[in-house]
Amino acid sequence: MQLTIRERIARRPRGADVVPRRPGGEEGIALPAVIGMMAVVAMLSAAIITTAQSDVPQARRDQDRKAALASAEAGVNAYMFKLQRDPEVWTRCTGLSGTPFVNQPWDGSGSDPRVWRNVPASASQYTVELLPKAGQTQCSTSNPVGTMIAAGQIRVRSTGRTRGVKRSLIAKMRKRSFLDYLYYTDYETLDPAWYTRTVGGAPTSPDVTGWASDNCRYYRDGRSSKVYNGYWYDSYNRPRSFSLRCSEIQFAPGDRILGPMHTNDEFYICGSPQLGRTVDDSIEASASPPAWRAACSGASPNFAGSWTPGAPLLTMPPANDQLRDVVQPSYLFTGRTDIILSPAAISVNGVSMPYPSNGVIYVQNGSCGQSYKPYDAYNSPAGCADVYVRGTYSQPLTIASAKDIIIRDDIVKSNNALLGLIANDFIRVWHPVQNLRNNNSDCDNVSGQQIGSVRIDSSLMALNHSFMVDYYFCGGPLGTLTVTGAIIQKYRGPVGQGGSTISDGYVKNYNYDDNFRYRQPPYFLDPIQSSWRLMSLTEQVPGR
Repeated sequence: MQLTIRERIARRPRGADVVPRRPGGEEGIALPAVIGMMAVVAMLSAAIITTAQSDVPQARRDQDRKAALASAEAGVNAYMFKLQRDPEVWTRCTGLSGTPFVNQPWDGSGSDPRVWRNVPASASQYTVELLPKAGQTQCSTSNPVGTMIAAGQIRVRSTGRTRGVKRSLIAKMRKRSFLDYLYYTDYETLDPAWYTRTVGGAPTSPDVTGWASDNCRYYRDGRSSKVYNGYWYDSYNRPRSFSLRCSEIQFAPGDRILGPMHTNDEFYICGSPQLGRTVDDSIEASASPPAWRAACSGASPNFAGSWTPGAPLLTMPPANDQLRDVVQPSYLFTGRTDIILSPAAISVNGVSMPYPSNGVIYVQNGSCGQSYKPYDAYNSPAGCADVYVRGTYSQPLTIASAKDIIIRDDIVKSNNALLGLIANDFIRVWHPVQNLRNNNSDCDNVSGQQIGSVRIDSSLMALNHSFMVDYYFCGGPLGTLTVTGAIIQKYRGPVGQGGSTISDGYVKNYNYDDNFRYRQPPYFLDPIQSSWRLMSLTEQVPGR
């Protein structure tokens, strides 16, 4: 039986009088969504605030890390500044002047013993440690080379710190120097002073010495094609014409140059001279390859060292005036000067003096007005800065002259000291002669004044001329010229003559003093624009 609507309502239970919702109704569904979205927004806001708050110390730490790294770089620069002012400063280990910041190495355990230096206008500091070579524990002033030098380099660790953040850099440093070489020349040709201004006692026209200075330069600049055409007047005032070319100097078959070499020119070779000792010796020429020429048939140089044609130029400074600027007043002399070295003191013109505290002696010209005369070597005015040197030295020393230095006898080192001889013009080996004749090609040695074989333990730098032997071309064989050090000269200077055997002058025995790889005499001159070089810079993690 089908019930009516009224009957259905009447039969519903009590409390069920509310009209039921229609299936599928959507009333009130937005509220949970709104509440959920508000919860999500609240959580995102909280996360953003938390992240922002956590980034504040992170940003600060990042800034501190950058500042600490900059401080470490400042430490490297501070130490390099010390090296630029005094290339020997590293041999004193931590004994530096000024605000201390250089230390022996620290292994990182225990309390930090290092001294720190403040970076101006900053909350940062830096400190530098001297890192010894393998097998050594620390820098030793009694043996700095043995404790610090490896592969020709010194190493330091510079640490910067800012608000507790530390970063460390390992720096390797090396300096390019004339003292890197046993043998250095700017020009591989005879010094213009040997192209004399006179022939037969009469002046030449035009000036032949000036012609040589202008024309006898690098081979690549056409030296071989330069020809002098001039004349001189004989005793009857008759003009006599003559011509000449730039004089070439060769390495002979028996030559052995036992050390590194550099020329801004190119080598002229006869036979198979030995150039260098091992591959560790650099043999360099700035000319384009092949950078050597044959002086005789079958020439083939024996490059025992590492041969590098096309090497960069090393430019000589024009004068040693900067040494005059640093010399102490008591060690500045004028005119002809005689210096005798001894282990305990030096004698200057007969007066005993202690070694200068800064290691520099300088001799300046007075009334001179005369340059070197190859055929009248010892008659310069007394006001000329001709410095005669001999003896045994025991302390670091540099002797500089505004004119010439004449080596009067052996110069021998002791106590592993280093000596530098620097002349604006010539460095010459004493060889007095008499009865010069036969067109200046023959002479007699002066009895009792010859020094025979000579030993020179020194670096020798002739800035505008040569290292040479006076009257090398006559007098017969003199013995062996032994140089242990470095020879640096603008023009190649002659020390003897002859073929397979020497007929006049000296046989060469040149040997490199390997101390010059790492040390140098006080205030020794460097190539123009040369300085200590930063070979590498790497970060040590974690910072020490």
